[in-house]
Amino acid sequence: MDANLFTQSETNGLQMRDVSLFDDGSGGSCTLHVQTSPFQAQVVFFFDDPSLSAFVEQLKGLENTLEGQARLGNTYEDPYIRFVGNGMGHVIVDGVLQVSGDHMQRLEFEFRTDQTALGPFIQGLLEVAESNKL
Repeated sequence: MDANLFTQSETNGLQMRDVSLFDDGSGGSCTLHVQTSPFQAQVVFFFDDPSLSAFVEQLKGLENTLEGQARLGNTYEDPYIRFVGNGMGHVIVDGVLQVSGDHMQRLEFEFRTDQTALGPFIQGLLEVAESNKL
C-alpha cells in the first residue's frame, strides 16, 4: 500500500510506497520517494519513532489546527520526515534521508505545500494501517 502527498507543484512531492508494518508493532518500512526541485531521492526508509498511528494523529492535529508538527523517523538515527504548520495554512515538509554503505549519502530537503494536501495523505496512511492489520 502507498500514501502519496500531492502538492500544488509538479516539482515537489513525497510518496511512501509499499509501506509495511512490523508484526511486533515496533515500526515499519517503506520505499520513500521525495521530489524537491531539482533533487529526487528514492530510499528504503525505516521508522519506529513514533508509531505510524501516532504519526497519523499528529498529522490530524496539524490538519485541524494548522499549527504544530508531525514527525516520523528513527529513534537512534537521523533519517526523518517532518510536517510543520505555520498557523496560516502553509505546511513545510522537510527531512533528512541517509544511506550508509561504502560511502555515506545524505540529502536534506524542504518544500512548502498547504493544508489541503494533508487530508488525502492521512487517508492513504489510514488505508495502509488498515491493510497491515490483515
